[in-house]
Amino acid sequence: MIDLFYMQLKAKDIAREPIKLEPDKTLYDARNVMIKYNISRVVIADKSSKAVGIITEKDIARSLYKEVPNRRLNEIRVDEVMSKNLITVIEDQDVSSCAKLMLQNSISSIIVVKDKDDSYLTGIFTKSDLVEAYERQYTGKNSVAEYMAKRVFTVAPDETIHMVLMLMADNKISRVVVTRNDKPVGIITGHDLLPVSGLFGTSIYGSDWTATIQEKSISKRKEQMFIPSGIKEIFLARDVMKYDPIVITKVSDLAEAARIMIRNRISGIPVIDLHNALDGIITKTDIIRALAASYNTLIKDEVTP
Repeated sequence: MIDLFYMQLKAKDIAREPIKLEPDKTLYDARNVMIKYNISRVVIADKSSKAVGIITEKDIARSLYKEVPNRRLNEIRVDEVMSKNLITVIEDQDVSSCAKLMLQNSISSIIVVKDKDDSYLTGIFTKSDLVEAYERQYTGKNSVAEYMAKRVFTVAPDETIHMVLMLMADNKISRVVVTRNDKPVGIITGHDLLPVSGLFGTSIYGSDWTATIQEKSISKRKEQMFIPSGIKEIFLARDVMKYDPIVITKVSDLAEAARIMIRNRISGIPVIDLHNALDGIITKTDIIRALAASYNTLIKDEVTP
């Protein structure tokens, strides 16, 4: 029989009150709000509380790498960088369809509005909410190995911040694992870059290095001849990374990975093998995939005679 928890749970049941900024605020304002409230996204809303966009840590990190030279965070309005193609659901939309929307649109949050005829912003629904639901309902159903990603983007502790920014921007990822001798020793997320982002703009001292770096592929990064000057060269991965990251093995229960993420407010966990070497990574997105697959299986079992 279909799990009634997922059939009855609605977006409004787990939606949270969003932190909002108006469109004329700057990336510096968004960065400060994210740090203050320890959040990874801010909804951009007009004075009538109608959502017009959303900005995330990843958007800010991407801007630090790709934006026009000589502009600092307090010179870039959030409406220049925010995502404008919002995915919204009404308050009574069921959780399972929200999970599918996240996967189909490659997003990590959905904005909740009053109803189809009223776009008044009432909440925000994130991957964390779905991961928490999975942890409560699906213990013992899946292993980490079934859903982890084998490909992991890594840097060495002494690589520069601009390399981290390049990896995140070019691959549209939210985290980079720091390794030494193939073992994870740290992890860097967009949130870790926020405190140092105020020290530099999107380019340093008028040095127009963005186009040069963009022409280089990641596969040739060790052959890269052009190195930027300024803060991005001074700061290294070890200066901003979280040391001794939480890790998990691939034979672990996926619900345990969900529990670790929720309790430690993290979005990804390096997966190690029996020798403590990096073997993959498991993220909230992977858990959402498992939740969607479990729901589809339940539906199939229900309609099968």
